[in-house]
Amino acid sequence: MRKSTKNFFLLTMGFFIPLGSCLGQNTRLTEELMSGVNLINHINNADFNGFSWLNKPETYEFTEDSFSILAPPESDFFNNPEDGKVTGTAPFLYTEVTGDFIAITQVQPDFTSLWNAGALMVYWDSEHWIKFGFEYSDATGPSIVSVVTRQESDDANGVILGDTSAIWLKLIRKNNLYSMHWSRDGKNYKMARLAAMPNKDIIKIGIEAQCPAGQGAKHKFSFFSLESKTVTDIRKGE
Repeated sequence: MRKSTKNFFLLTMGFFIPLGSCLGQNTRLTEELMSGVNLINHINNADFNGFSWLNKPETYEFTEDSFSILAPPESDFFNNPEDGKVTGTAPFLYTEVTGDFIAITQVQPDFTSLWNAGALMVYWDSEHWIKFGFEYSDATGPSIVSVVTRQESDDANGVILGDTSAIWLKLIRKNNLYSMHWSRDGKNYKMARLAAMPNKDIIKIGIEAQCPAGQGAKHKFSFFSLESKTVTDIRKGE
């Protein structure tokens, strides 16, 4: 793996990087960090406090302006409605939040194998979660894909984006409603989906990286923010 010449951190299982408080000691963000700032910069330059892993990967890395996750082989979140198989093995970096919010990320997935994706994810438990990502679909190639799971998962392919390598994703909570939006430039968003989920006080929100069919994939996240805010129009996202 090639290292950046400055501000590079490589973290693997068993290799400790002294970034202050480590993952898992506090899974809540402070009010200041719920203001929409780029948390990639916060994690890179501060103490990593406020985040935890579900399915911690062996390797992930920070450069000056991005965060990459190496998704291991056969990693995915999908409760298959065809055969009943439940898979919940993909790396998921999250914080716990209450109330309404807006989550935004910019992701550049590695599309070397089918169903590779980087995504925003909201997680209650293994039977209730939402995944909204930029995925290499078997049906449509690089596409916006959403999966809403209520015991069983659905699988909804959206707009095809074969002409770009990176995309912006936005996921909004308003009470028990969740809207999913995508953008090429991080400014002009289009809604992809609206769904209702159980109204639970504390939920997990963060970024997910998967490689269901390949030998591993490195997905790059250049931006991730959370804002404690109630939107007026959940369809418009504002």
